Amino acid sequence: MSNGALEGIRVIELGHMVALPAACAVLADSGADVIKVENPRGGDPLRGAMQIEDLRADIPVWFENTNRNKRSIAIDVTKERSREILYKLVERADVFATNYEMSLLERIKCDYDTLSRVNPRLVYALLTGYGTDGPDRGKPGFDYAAFWARSGIMDRIAEPNSDPRPQRAGLGDNLASLALAGAIGTALFTRERKGIGQRVDLSLFHVGVWGLGFDIEAALHFGREMSRTDRRLVPNPIWNVYRTKDARWVQFVMAQTDMYWPAFCKAIARPEWVPQYDSHEKRIQASRVLIPLIEEVMVTKTYAEWDAILKNHGVIYGVVQSPLDVIRDPQASANHFFKEIEHPVTGKFTCIQSPIKFSKTPASVRTAAPSLGQHTEEVLLESGYTWDDIGAFKSQGAIL
Repeated sequence: MSNGALEGIRVIELGHMVALPAACAVLADSGADVIKVENPRGGDPLRGAMQIEDLRADIPVWFENTNRNKRSIAIDVTKERSREILYKLVERADVFATNYEMSLLERIKCDYDTLSRVNPRLVYALLTGYGTDGPDRGKPGFDYAAFWARSGIMDRIAEPNSDPRPQRAGLGDNLASLALAGAIGTALFTRERKGIGQRVDLSLFHVGVWGLGFDIEAALHFGREMSRTDRRLVPNPIWNVYRTKDARWVQFVMAQTDMYWPAFCKAIARPEWVPQYDSHEKRIQASRVLIPLIEEVMVTKTYAEWDAILKNHGVIYGVVQSPLDVIRDPQASANHFFKEIEHPVTGKFTCIQSPIKFSKTPASVRTAAPSLGQHTEEVLLESGYTWDDIGAFKSQGAIL
């Protein structure tokens, strides 16, 4: 049981892969009863993702993280008999969430117009690759294509005169999931205030454009693009990344250089630079000189040594970490980023917790991801079907 913010809210998820299921996992963490509707023939394709790049797992760890706290029912929604079950679930649901192509949703009669007639108060959340209008409205869009490449991020994140940078798996999906979960929460609040259900649309393409807002605004208002970042040529030498003696990297983040320059120079034991470069304009003009000078200083000490010095001088910086560094980070541990739960196969499984925290209705990871169709009978019995009905559905191939 949960006393989360969404306790009592029922969500029907007709989703696959990462972004939509991850959004519903955030809702489930906050106490929503998320019923994941899966095809009996294999279920969500992410269940089969046992290997990504050079790592192979004994269980689908990536599916686990985006489907914890849910119940799974296996029904074939392409069959009319199965849709009868789905419609009955929708009648009592608060949210229907999907990221299937719009043409498929129309074909299987799970589009918004159809389901809103079944339940006028329904919040219908639709995640697409490229939006619900325009020439690419029906184009499949994984986050690599729609979020990373199409939005301009892939172009801007690369260094000048270099090849486009590949994305990390699921990056755009996971970021979009938080936006979608928040949008669903807003729609539920609106329903409570105004008594109306509605469709909520979100696209990976638009989330990417929003994320690249500084560059997109520059293109909109100046008609040209901001320069790609080259750490050797950045105009502000104390908004840059530098290597330490032990091959760690420190990112300095000080835009208001007049405020931070004296403290920075004191921290790195170069007080003579304060009067020599005593204005923001001088530092910009001298950036190609200052960057290699700062590099020479930073490489004289390890990161641990620099960390002890820098934190006492009021400068703003962060260490560049690998994923292994992150999971060992005491700050992540202190803020409960990770949660170990019981797992039916591995015994223990560690999840990334939702980043949103509520002081009085806390979210929590309570159960592992369900096996395919694990809760089909349970959910159907709750919905008023009998064991005879369930037997008939199975004989007809409507359920697993």
